[in-house]
Amino acid sequence: MRAANQPVSWWGWHWEPPVPMSLVEILQAGNMPPRLAAMFWLALERGASLIVAADPPSAGKTATLTALLSLTPPETVAYFTRGMGETFELPPRTEAYPTYMLVNEMSDHIPVYTWDGYARRTFELMAEGYSLATTVHANTVDEVLAILRDEIGVPPEQIAKLTFIVPLHLSHSSGGVDSARRRVSEVALLRPDGDGDLAYRSIVRWDADTDSFAILESEEDRQSLADWCGIPAETLLSEMDKREAFLARLLENGMSSIPEVNAAIERFYVEEIRPRRSA
Repeated sequence: MRAANQPVSWWGWHWEPPVPMSLVEILQAGNMPPRLAAMFWLALERGASLIVAADPPSAGKTATLTALLSLTPPETVAYFTRGMGETFELPPRTEAYPTYMLVNEMSDHIPVYTWDGYARRTFELMAEGYSLATTVHANTVDEVLAILRDEIGVPPEQIAKLTFIVPLHLSHSSGGVDSARRRVSEVALLRPDGDGDLAYRSIVRWDADTDSFAILESEEDRQSLADWCGIPAETLLSEMDKREAFLARLLENGMSSIPEVNAAIERFYVEEIRPRRSA
């Protein structure tokens, strides 16, 4: 991913500097399994737009979103918005690679966050073909949709251009913050409902009791995502298998730093993905 401009408070305003995590570190922490990361990867290759949501602070919204963005094609362009006063002077989009609007948070908490008309403009641009990645303070998919529709005033047909809404779960044991459990609790795949409104399908669900993930378990789940990706369901699963195996190898090899992991993902694009597509 190449930045078209300099980020402004991508991590918000903190008393202490945040500690970014690589995708492998996210996997090591159990926040999501490699298969779920492989599913996100296939969609992000194709410019999927997503919102990562959690209401409590320190749930890992920005850390998760930043790590997932490392799965975009290397030539992807990132444009960082700046909150109040944003001009949206985005680079021209192209079909050759995604161009992402990176919005640190959709809220009115501080001036560098995006709200009201500025937030609505991002959805207008997404409807024109740009991709969007942002975070929202909410615990559930329905809460995110209510914020977008009722508080910000985004039309349902524009909200439906989102690909995923990804709520996170945060819980603390007696050990406090350092022993917190963070998990992707659900992945909702959005789609228009045909009547000018929107619908969503939960294609990933996390079970808190067993700490396990159900990922594309039904044929309808698999077909829904395959249709969005524009590939057969069999191809979807085989491509997920390849990416899951690759991420599992990174875990086994102990490769976890951000530069190492991002370089390995870029090599996978160069050596595995592009040759197959050009064959």
